[in-house]
Amino acid sequence: MRASTSSRYSFGVIPASLCVSIVASLVVASPTCSAAQSPSPTAAVASDDRWSDAALGAYVDATRAATLARCNAEGISLPADFLAWIDADPTRRLSVFGCRADPLPVLLALRSLEIDLGEDVVRRDYPDLAIAFAMQDSYAQRTSAGTPWNDADGAKPAKRLPSVQPRDPLALAIPGDPRVPVNTKDTSRTLDRDDHIINFLEDHAPIEVEVPTKELPPLEYDERGVAKPRGKAVTVMKKVQRGVVAADVIASRELQQEFNAYMAAHGHPDVTIDCGDRAVHWFGVDEVKDQELRRRIKAAHDLFYAAYQAKGRMPKERDAAPTASESMAWFIRNDRERLSASVDGAPREHAWPMFPLTAPWPILIMLAADDQPLREREEIWLRLRDHDEFRTYGEYTGGIAQQFDMQSARRLSPFAFDYGSIQMMWKDGGVCGTMGNIGARTYRIAGVPASTAGQPGHCAIVLMERDPKTGDFRCVGGQYATGGDEVTTVHAGWNYDDVGGRRPMVYHQSVAWAVNDDPASFVEALVLRRMWDRLPAEEKTAAAEAYLKASLERTPFAIAAIDAAAAAAPDWRAAIALADTAEAAFGNAEIPALYRSTARDRFHARALAVAAPTTPDEARELATALERQSCDNAKLLARTWLAIGGNDELVARSRAAVEAYLAEPARAMGTGQPARRAAQDFAAFLKELASAITDKAARRAWAETLLPLFEGRDSLTKRNGDAQPDPAVEALKRTLEQ
Repeated sequence: MRASTSSRYSFGVIPASLCVSIVASLVVASPTCSAAQSPSPTAAVASDDRWSDAALGAYVDATRAATLARCNAEGISLPADFLAWIDADPTRRLSVFGCRADPLPVLLALRSLEIDLGEDVVRRDYPDLAIAFAMQDSYAQRTSAGTPWNDADGAKPAKRLPSVQPRDPLALAIPGDPRVPVNTKDTSRTLDRDDHIINFLEDHAPIEVEVPTKELPPLEYDERGVAKPRGKAVTVMKKVQRGVVAADVIASRELQQEFNAYMAAHGHPDVTIDCGDRAVHWFGVDEVKDQELRRRIKAAHDLFYAAYQAKGRMPKERDAAPTASESMAWFIRNDRERLSASVDGAPREHAWPMFPLTAPWPILIMLAADDQPLREREEIWLRLRDHDEFRTYGEYTGGIAQQFDMQSARRLSPFAFDYGSIQMMWKDGGVCGTMGNIGARTYRIAGVPASTAGQPGHCAIVLMERDPKTGDFRCVGGQYATGGDEVTTVHAGWNYDDVGGRRPMVYHQSVAWAVNDDPASFVEALVLRRMWDRLPAEEKTAAAEAYLKASLERTPFAIAAIDAAAAAAPDWRAAIALADTAEAAFGNAEIPALYRSTARDRFHARALAVAAPTTPDEARELATALERQSCDNAKLLARTWLAIGGNDELVARSRAAVEAYLAEPARAMGTGQPARRAAQDFAAFLKELASAITDKAARRAWAETLLPLFEGRDSLTKRNGDAQPDPAVEALKRTLEQ
């Protein structure tokens, strides 16, 4: 890391001839505001100094000039003081004009937010939050329909440019309940099918049902007659009387028969349902395996759902997603709240604010991506504000959660929110996907950057945290079940490399680490990546090492530079050399192990993707380098070992790997998560080695050679003391069976 000061950059000294050529090319190429092609860094500086501070400054000068020229050509007017505010801070200038190949959407989005929210909000109070919104929206198109996960995952790329036309400032308004109840007994008109459906439900005599109720344990007294401290409230099932809802009819054969008779008596003999008895019911968790029965239950759901919508008992559609300005205004309004220290006489458990909205903009991208409708957010926020309620988990159900139609029928009733809302998730429950959504959405509603994340066979969450003592940020996981950070992929887009999209957890963690290291240097590294992207393909091979060094000098957490340099390596020697370059740049710094191994693995993956060594001596050279770099890429190792000495070499090296595995402290413990994780990882390693042996007989012989090494050490121990097979042994046995 180097200190970032404005004196390092050569802003404003770009040659006039270069500006003219860049401006002309962009204006001609983009007459309708399509994505622009930013200038090549080689056009601005000599090739041997293309990653210097001067080159970085010249590059941003060029992109700024080209972007403003496009504005002029298309009649887009921007205030001089707005541009001066951007230019006044070197990091802000780099962020706006240098972090995207086409800076225009970022620039206009920032101005659009300023028009709606005011100069003080954007320029003085929350500039980084505004940049985060502008940056996020340059990747993903914000629409009124929102996105299924409400974190912009799956959103289409942004195409429309934000409007900077003059308009009145935004007046934040939270939509009310959109339902308009219809009088289903209106004598001035002929009642239709849906009127009769609603009347059957609402006029039916109350029924007795069981509902979960929180109850405090009874008071107990000591020998002096003093009340002992009460334990926590427990959930008990309590019988209550309530009106009939659609879910009750779907669950009860008796009510179905009543309903069919009622509809026939009111002129609709064709309206009948047959859903069995308690095939689907309020507390049912089993999937419906009878497909014909499932079809009939879905038909009943659709019938009642349509009636509820038509007669104003449920919304006709989910609320619209907010605009970027509305979303940002809503977060700021809450951030400015000063909540009481206690609620209902008890100390507030959740301090406010939960996360600083003044954090550097790269930290806030996940939050800016949120597109939950404001009415949905507002209800959750009011529960937090007024009752200190912060629920990040709902009712975990069983197999029925995999059948959306059956789970929907299970608790169908009048409701103020439609499917897809966090409120419906609370009501209906689900499995890990629903729980992850509830958690991530609730955190974002509370102003905390968060997202759902995938693990093998599981959905978890990740979120940004800030250490109140050190001020450091960290990206942490929650609701993990099938592994740690190393097997976690975040759903919210990693919008820092001009491509975006899902990335492994370590990418998002690297953002927090880089910001802790130095946010300005991190932004510089992002701009260097844009400069790299504009470099002609034929020049990248020779430039990769210098580019990687320059990026990692600014911040060791420039993972986008690692990806780019690795992809440019033309052969295995270059890939290995780049891995050494990265490791040298890391030096003795406190680099998290997962980040260090991820960087190494990118270069080893490239070594596998290019041509293999052509002679045994070259293969030995590569094998020595891979051993020095602690390579665990099984496919690369197997290919290299086979090139050295065929199957005999692969067997010998595999035996050594097994002995090393058995001697590992984690495996030697034989119990607990470290042992299980080590065994699972090594099992996957062996599976990859086996796949490299194309001859079936040779593959079996390889497994037969390795299995005896596990004799007496072929099991792990569960926490309860029971033995379980070592996954590595199981992998070898499956190889014998193939």
